[in-house]
Amino acid sequence: MSVRDTEASVQYIPRRAEKRIKNGEGSDVMPVDEIEEHRRHRQRSGSMRSVDHPEGSVFSRQPVKSPLEVRLIFLAVLLTLVLLALVGVIGFLMFLNRGVSLRMSIAERRMAAGNCVTPECVRSAARVLDSIDTKKKPCDDFFEFACGSWIESNPIPDTLSSWDQFRVLRDQLLRNLRGLLERNSTAKEPLPVAQAKALYRTCLDTARMEALGVEPMLKVLRRLGLPAGPPGDAGHAVAADFDPLTTVAKSQRVLGLSLFVGFYVSEDLRNTSRNVMVLDQVSPGFNERYLLDPVRFSTEVREYRIYLEDMVRVQMARISSATTAQAAFNSPEVKKAASTFADEILAFSTSLAKIITTSEQRRDVNSLFHELRANELQNLTDAQVEESATGEGMRIDWVKYLTKVMENTDVKLDFNKDFLVVLDATYLQKLANLLSRTKRSTIIRYLWWSIFSTLAPLTVQDFRDLGFRFSQRVLGLSQRSPRWKGCTGNVNSNFGMAVSYLYVQEYFQEKKREKALEMVNDVRHAFEEIVKELQWMDAGTKARTLEKLEAMRPFIGFPGWLLSPGELEAYYGGAEVIEGELFETYIRLSEASLKRALEDIRRTSDKDRWITAATTVNAFYSPILNSVTFPAGILQPPFYGLGLESLNYGAIGAIMGHELTHGFDDQGRRYDKDGNLRMWWSRETLVEYQKRVQCIVDQYNAFPVKQLGGNFSVNGVNTQGENIADNGGLREALRAYRKFRERNPQEPLLPGLAEYSHDQLFFLGFAHMWCGHATNGALRSRVVNGVHAPNRFRVIGTLSNMKEFSEAWGCPAGSPMNPPNKCILW
Repeated sequence: MSVRDTEASVQYIPRRAEKRIKNGEGSDVMPVDEIEEHRRHRQRSGSMRSVDHPEGSVFSRQPVKSPLEVRLIFLAVLLTLVLLALVGVIGFLMFLNRGVSLRMSIAERRMAAGNCVTPECVRSAARVLDSIDTKKKPCDDFFEFACGSWIESNPIPDTLSSWDQFRVLRDQLLRNLRGLLERNSTAKEPLPVAQAKALYRTCLDTARMEALGVEPMLKVLRRLGLPAGPPGDAGHAVAADFDPLTTVAKSQRVLGLSLFVGFYVSEDLRNTSRNVMVLDQVSPGFNERYLLDPVRFSTEVREYRIYLEDMVRVQMARISSATTAQAAFNSPEVKKAASTFADEILAFSTSLAKIITTSEQRRDVNSLFHELRANELQNLTDAQVEESATGEGMRIDWVKYLTKVMENTDVKLDFNKDFLVVLDATYLQKLANLLSRTKRSTIIRYLWWSIFSTLAPLTVQDFRDLGFRFSQRVLGLSQRSPRWKGCTGNVNSNFGMAVSYLYVQEYFQEKKREKALEMVNDVRHAFEEIVKELQWMDAGTKARTLEKLEAMRPFIGFPGWLLSPGELEAYYGGAEVIEGELFETYIRLSEASLKRALEDIRRTSDKDRWITAATTVNAFYSPILNSVTFPAGILQPPFYGLGLESLNYGAIGAIMGHELTHGFDDQGRRYDKDGNLRMWWSRETLVEYQKRVQCIVDQYNAFPVKQLGGNFSVNGVNTQGENIADNGGLREALRAYRKFRERNPQEPLLPGLAEYSHDQLFFLGFAHMWCGHATNGALRSRVVNGVHAPNRFRVIGTLSNMKEFSEAWGCPAGSPMNPPNKCILW
């Protein structure tokens, strides 16, 4: 990270439903008045049958009786009728009493619910009432039932391409952070807090950005050996001794921009006690799936080409000697040059897309993992260069590349000892071959475009306007987001811990952390019980699973060191903010951050580090650290602090279970309790595991995304990890909640919602946090690229696999939300 729905017939009253009404635990049956009318109708029908079909003994032919016998028979019949009448009266009274009991039961629940008058309960009740669509049947589509009214009353804002509960909370977080950043600094504030506020003010100063123009960007381009305009065009030549590889390395070191190869320092996946250099593939700058299927994604590819061409035209006009920039922008020479440039970049980007290893293929980390020294990697990539290559292209000299990346750090590499973890050797081999066959001029122009398009939006408004236009046409945006929102987000990205210092003191209470920790432990114990009950897992693998579970560490709220004097200053050592110069500030912040990250190669891995700021609306699992993180930003409504634990466990409890289960999904299961990548499963258990995973893959593959038409469906392979986490997490949360109920059996219900049982509220809490929708463009991008299924399928896919859900809502077997085949892993 960067963290993410009644019965079919009112004529049938299940026995379990009647029992719930008696116990006052819920009401998934018809209203009391309807029940009474239904029973009266049945009673009247029975009486009529009795009258219409009297006993045959009264009318049958019999021998003549004596007067005494007749009297006795008459008395017997009379007594029988009296008894029958008495039984009828008693039955009627019992029926009336049952109706009264039903009314009293619901009244008692309402009284109990009325006792929950805390602000949290009242707000939660309002959210639920505003979200559910009672015209929809829960057993047909629980997402529509739980979220239908929310979606109708919460249209996607004009400035966004999607809107859901996470974005609602993030929007509120930005507003809170804005208020904190706009407060005047005090003498007691740590320096990084003052720097964060200065960066915010600088970001808002667009007049200063316009005054500086594109010159700050040109300065960086010159530093990287590149001209102001597209290389090769008139007046924009590169030096004769220009080395593309040096520019690639410097871009990584100065900007953190990965070109052709991704490079970073991280824990060694097979020995997390040490840090190593990692090489991986990198996207060509535009989604490779769009580039490889330009017919299906014609809109995206066409708009990208227009964006590319117009960005170049604006730049050429800006640096032109023409009398006006507009005249240069519209000149035939500039149009032609920009069009030719766009075609060339698009063609080369497509060539890069063809050598990318797909995300489906990359789910098995073991198949990609290689440990190589620089000379070994050199031999590996050189061997793939075709003899027919013209030699005009580019050769990757790995020693040179690594040396340049590490310039201006305290690290001196020893290529006899230091090795690289290569996550995709096949890609690097194909890349070496492609670069050797590509014209040198094309490679240089591609490098220029990649760097220019990254930096340009940090300068003048013209470039940002083109970016917004692209988002309008592809994602469906209507209006720009306010400048303050973008600036607040950028400050949070660069000074997240400093902003967290302010945020947690204003908005986060210590009791939230204590309660969240209790819930995490409940969920952990629930998972432990589930593992112990598994029949498909052998004893050895089960023991190692429990060991990993026990070793998993929760980080909740914010780092313990955050409020200690001097800690923030140490954390942001070397950071500079030059007020009034946004571009230069970002460059310096980037360089300082990269220097610290690169120098980690000589440091011991910090297992206790936080992987995100507290001001984050998300949750995380780290396989390398074997930790789960729940920042303060997500520990608030509508995920947490909802008044009732049924809602809390259904929402944040499910999120906690989700992150915990990531440690045992199709990728997380490959790491042991210490975060090392190794096999710790028995072969027999792994076979059983894969069968159950395949069930989930097939299930989600079959979900059509009807909003996009018939040729789009959920990608069950790419989303399997998240789907495993959703399914397992909710099961664990439900079990944890029931453990809580055993300790606290008297939990009240919500005001105005007494007809819903605790279990029903639990499932509503889960579904409600996924209420949301997206434009077609955003939804298409998520389906094609995302590892999360669309929100609708996160709800119906997970709930349709749970018999407890169908029992709570009385869903008949075979109904859409209660299919006969259920996929269960954890």
